Amino acid sequence: MRNITFFAIILGFSVSVGFSQKSKTPVKISQPKTIQTAAISDAEWKNLADFLQAEDWKNSALLASQYLQKLKVDNDKKQLAQLRYFYLYSLAGKILAATNAAVPADKDLVWKELDAAVGNFIGKEFVLPPRRSLTECREVLNYICPVSGDERAVRVTATNNAGTMIHSFDYVLFDGKISPAEFAGKEIFLGGKLKRAEFNQDLSKLWIMRLIFENGFARVIVPDDK
Repeated sequence: MRNITFFAIILGFSVSVGFSQKSKTPVKISQPKTIQTAAISDAEWKNLADFLQAEDWKNSALLASQYLQKLKVDNDKKQLAQLRYFYLYSLAGKILAATNAAVPADKDLVWKELDAAVGNFIGKEFVLPPRRSLTECREVLNYICPVSGDERAVRVTATNNAGTMIHSFDYVLFDGKISPAEFAGKEIFLGGKLKRAEFNQDLSKLWIMRLIFENGFARVIVPDDK
């Protein structure tokens, strides 16, 4: 059982949900800055979404990096926070693609780029793509799932479109206890500040990293958002 990752990604890009809008949330929500800042246009978002949909990791990573340079301060759509996630996700995709390529590419350079990006993002806010939440998770991918034994955390196994390679295991830690029932069946933007990342160097196991976020927040997508 798996959710199609890029459906959620395209949704996130197409609606560019304004985080200052009224929303229904089961937990606290990060408040946007009021300073007027630059924004990525709908056409630019679509370009990035197209590369992600095509699993063109080279160009999606390049474009995400360029957009990150354009946005120095986040806007009310949390575009900067979303881009941080997609940049790391794309770099993980580049490594996985290089591992399976007929002609081996220089993975070391991409690992260095990923390591540098993570170092720059520690303590920075992320917003993950919208995904559906479940209260019971067995062998599922790309869903929001409770973490066994931790009432303050949820997790996501983020994969490629086919569900054959894992870009990251995402863990979001909230400041207080959460109730999985409040999330059940809902489509949610998760977010938080990147606390640390753990890398997998044994690529006989096709996963790249664990991302651990603290000060977690969630925003439920309600019909008016779409």
